[in-house]
Amino acid sequence: MQNILICTFDEKLLPTKGTPGSVCRDVVCKEAFTVPAGQIAKVWTGIKTFLPQGRGSRMYARSSLPTKAHLMLANSVAVFDADFRGEYLMQLYNYTAETVEIPAYTRLAQLEFFPYLRAEHQYWCGDVPWLEMQVDSVMYEQFDILFPSERGKGGIGSTG
Repeated sequence: MQNILICTFDEKLLPTKGTPGSVCRDVVCKEAFTVPAGQIAKVWTGIKTFLPQGRGSRMYARSSLPTKAHLMLANSVAVFDADFRGEYLMQLYNYTAETVEIPAYTRLAQLEFFPYLRAEHQYWCGDVPWLEMQVDSVMYEQFDILFPSERGKGGIGSTG
């Protein structure tokens, strides 16, 4: 079984656990951004993943996102498939009547890795890969070449 790999070009972008018992890892925005009132912003995270077959990841809003940042994930939960190689992004909706400004490296979402079952394969609980994280700008730039997939790096909505 291959490990789960998170790759980035900046160590500050690596997803971190808030506590040793945290289920998810906190995800930050890679640069400052603003979201006008009632609008949605696509916010880039600076991370890419290699997920072995039988694994996926989900991105949820951090519980403090609505109260501290006055934002919410526009799609509630983002699901990333094992064959996706692009940069993870967050779609953040500003539900207020004011423009929201967020500084770079703000913790906004959280990332969970999960197993899934497919009709043609069955993955058991003991078949859990380790998580590996690397800060490597060359690997980040060549990620879809190093970890090829038929789908590639097509983003949200790319499969129809």
